Amino acid sequence: MAVINSPFESKYGFKGPGFLVDNFGNIIANSITTSVAGAARIVDFTVTQNPTLEPTDYAIAEVTGINPTITLARSSSYIFLLDVPTLEFKIYAENRVTLYSTGLTHSDGSSGTEAQGKTSGTLVFSIATDAPDTLYYGNNNGTIFGSINVVDPVGVFSSVDINETTASTSSTTGALTVAGGVGIAGDLYVGGTLNIDGIGITKIKSSTNLELEAANQIVVKIDGDTLGIIKSTGSTVPVVDTTINNTAIGTTIPSTASFTSASVENLPTTDSSIANRQYVDSTALALSIAFGL
Repeated sequence: MAVINSPFESKYGFKGPGFLVDNFGNIIANSITTSVAGAARIVDFTVTQNPTLEPTDYAIAEVTGINPTITLARSSSYIFLLDVPTLEFKIYAENRVTLYSTGLTHSDGSSGTEAQGKTSGTLVFSIATDAPDTLYYGNNNGTIFGSINVVDPVGVFSSVDINETTASTSSTTGALTVAGGVGIAGDLYVGGTLNIDGIGITKIKSSTNLELEAANQIVVKIDGDTLGIIKSTGSTVPVVDTTINNTAIGTTIPSTASFTSASVENLPTTDSSIANRQYVDSTALALSIAFGL
């Protein structure tokens, strides 16, 4: 069967402030909705005037109440179906005076400030990542308002600020808990204690060099008991049942020692020094010659 390549087109065209097709065929759009014959368009909020004898308030079909509060998430887009012939529909900033027009596009092709004050059609509101926590929707002269709570989205954040102060006593308690693993591309700063809970042997592992640094000292503890302290002047951590290769122990000599094999490089200088083999052999030879042994 022959394949016929046809361009993506419509007899009504695709020109619009929120829609673009580049020379490579890439489509850039604020939002895309689909529908089939006889099916209603996907709408997040259906905004009408309160059905009273003198309609002076907003009613939103998806939310209970008069001029109800709605909640929107940053980095998301919402479609408002408008039918407010005498109220109009505007988005206001926190002061309820200044219009907030960032991310607004209307089905008549207008966007930004030009998309404000519509009475019908569909209004798409794309919430910016830096949108304030509180916005308002209101009428044409700013006398009727409903609140808009703006929250962070689930899963995608440009920045996160956790204000909860609940202390953490385990891996499942605290202001923030994560059921799975956590990957961090940058630095990690911990203001309190870093606890590692695990089954079996827990590890601090590095794919490159691992550096431990402290401003004053490093305290070594096992099961709550302090074994010793490592400072810039030395270490008080005892060496017990430990094999040390090519390392001097202390400033003099250990009180006791047992070696399967050992190598002493220097000549003895005192009666208590350990002699090396060359010194012992040469001294024994000299004494045997002197005494005729």
